[in-house]
Amino acid sequence: MKRKRFAFVMDPLETLDLRWDTSLCLLRELKRLGHSTSLFLPASLASNGTKIHGEAGGRKWDLADFDAVFIRKDPPFDGAYLALTYLLEPLAKKTQVINHPRGIRNANEKLFGLRFARGSPPSLVTSRAEEILSFQARLRSEVVVKPLYEKGGKGVFQLKRGERGASQLLRQATRGGKEIVVAQKFIPVPPGTGDKRILLWKEKVLGVFERIPRPGEFRSNLSLGGSFRSCVFTKREKKLVQELVPELLKEGLYWTGIDVRQGWLLEVNVTSPAGLVELDQLYGQATARLAKYVGA
Repeated sequence: MKRKRFAFVMDPLETLDLRWDTSLCLLRELKRLGHSTSLFLPASLASNGTKIHGEAGGRKWDLADFDAVFIRKDPPFDGAYLALTYLLEPLAKKTQVINHPRGIRNANEKLFGLRFARGSPPSLVTSRAEEILSFQARLRSEVVVKPLYEKGGKGVFQLKRGERGASQLLRQATRGGKEIVVAQKFIPVPPGTGDKRILLWKEKVLGVFERIPRPGEFRSNLSLGGSFRSCVFTKREKKLVQELVPELLKEGLYWTGIDVRQGWLLEVNVTSPAGLVELDQLYGQATARLAKYVGA
């Protein structure tokens, strides 16, 4: 096996959960297989117009010398993250950048699923509180309101029918009409169940697990106290993935996390999708398989 060199652009180690972080999980396995790995903070990167350098381990590196560069910075997808994608995009002409910076920009994690409207819950993208209330009235359903650029369920809330103070909640969520949000029809699930994370490498399914929200919470994010367990990968979910993969690959999005609820597509995670540790605990070998795909 050829020994390869991999660069990871990610957040500072002190901000990560060392036990559960997916990037570190892959890093450890790549090193175990004999590959070389280097970690770069976004702030350590610079470009002189011809080369992109990064500082790590007390020295300066030309990122084009690596076999692949992984962008694994967590959201929020703010101005700094946007600038990072522009900085790294020219590098993709010299070496593989995963996920492709242009693809990360094009595929907003909350909105990408709207390209597949038949597989997504009815949705509305707007900054106007009154439009969301009219949308909810037409649906005759609870809706879920999400900010476009956060992670881990931050800022996501459930708007019940006839909820008191709904207009004020929506004005706060949209910052008085200055912030665009997405409102989606709420998909109910049986008690004790949740949504599913499907982790992909290109067209290969690394695994699927179910995330169960803690009592009193509808968001199933593990960072919010949710739990996880093994589950069945249904025919509907398999078909949905088959439809998604060509569009993901066209955008250069090779490592992705698909979130579904009762077979409906909720989100497509492209910045730093997580789930390797959970899959390893449930089924084993997910990280080992990914490391072999990456190192092939």
